[in-house]
Amino acid sequence: MASFLLLVLFGLLLYGIFFFSYRIFFVKQLHTDPDLTLLLIVRNQAPIIEGVIKELLSYYNSSPKSFELVIYDDASTDDTPEILRCLSRKHNCTLIFGQTPAGIKAMEKALSVCRGKVIHFFLLTERVGLRTVTSLARCLSRGEKIPNFGIAYASGVMSGTTSN
Repeated sequence: MASFLLLVLFGLLLYGIFFFSYRIFFVKQLHTDPDLTLLLIVRNQAPIIEGVIKELLSYYNSSPKSFELVIYDDASTDDTPEILRCLSRKHNCTLIFGQTPAGIKAMEKALSVCRGKVIHFFLLTERVGLRTVTSLARCLSRGEKIPNFGIAYASGVMSGTTSN
């Protein structure tokens, strides 16, 4: 009987060690802020938005940095919102939908949701080529500054941007 009790206590001890190790090492990693936030502010980009997002996810999934994808739809009047909803079911991303075009206010709203230490953002409210965004993302990953696109640090300081 004593050996059975020791065996049960030993089993509980092992269970406790594994349980706490799991919580300390794995659960903590799931809740840490990502190294990078990729922020897309889009309006009426139905023809290209699916391709753009798939290319960006393919590029960033091969990166050693952790990242999150945040997409702000600035009151699109085409099929962009439906496409984004469909993509969000397949890919992990945060969607925000504006009811009226917000312009620069859209950037402020979207930045408040971003958790990354560095934020690469793209304002896609005009005609944009499918491969343009991925090319710019690669440049931003290398730290290059690009007019009309840029890098924003979580402190609110922005660099590499110009106004239209």
